[in-house]
Amino acid sequence: MRVRVGLGWVRLAVVTLAVAFGSCVLGAASGHAQTIAEILAKKTLVIGSLVDFPPFGFMNDQQKADGFDIDLAKLMAKYMGVEAVIVPVANQNRIPYLQTKKIDVLIASLGITPERSKQVMFTDPYVAVDVAIFAPKKLALTDIQQLTTVSVAVARGSSQEGYIDAIAPPGAKIMRFDGEMAPAKALVTGLADAWADSTILMGEIAKANPSLEIEPKIVLKRQANAIAVRLDAFEFEHWINTFLYQIKLSGELDKLHRKWLGIPMPELPVF
Repeated sequence: MRVRVGLGWVRLAVVTLAVAFGSCVLGAASGHAQTIAEILAKKTLVIGSLVDFPPFGFMNDQQKADGFDIDLAKLMAKYMGVEAVIVPVANQNRIPYLQTKKIDVLIASLGITPERSKQVMFTDPYVAVDVAIFAPKKLALTDIQQLTTVSVAVARGSSQEGYIDAIAPPGAKIMRFDGEMAPAKALVTGLADAWADSTILMGEIAKANPSLEIEPKIVLKRQANAIAVRLDAFEFEHWINTFLYQIKLSGELDKLHRKWLGIPMPELPVF
């Protein structure tokens, strides 16, 4: 099924391909800490990325993974001198894929949170976005307490789901969906009154559906996104931070930011 919600046609079911593909790529999991030497020896860098979250990750007209995170993944593999292998992941399985060694690294719009830091090791941030609740202009939504009467759609396993759960009142009408585009579709089709996600994705949905006059209602969080590795991959994390430092200095990260987000890269939070 294809749904027109912005940035072209997005094939929502594509993430289901990740299970079989990821398993074939890596084979049996090793008990050793991940090292640069291990990655260089196999000559591939297996990167988990969302492909239902434009402009960070989506399937283009040629049905190939594309977007900000995808370009960053390919650039990282280029710097390492290996081939980039992109494995589609979903919000709810991206961390388990990393933990079970189906992938080497996550570049999947993963927001830095204390809870996730118990499961993965974050690098320095590479982008920051505002996460908010959005709704049509005609809907009067100014307070989180109104979610007992106003329904809000959210992606299951996402940062925004956690932000809402932390502050929502008892009895809040939270509608949870698999994937990033399904909640947006719920808002566009009228299934949900409101929708929570990033302001960047909201811009794309608003452009595709101008009659709804979608606007931010309640800002939930200024979120810094980072690359994630396994908790024991200290050497790899150090290398990625060096890579990020280099592409910030060279202007390559700013170029990606302008290409996909349409604005210069702002000052990133210090992590």
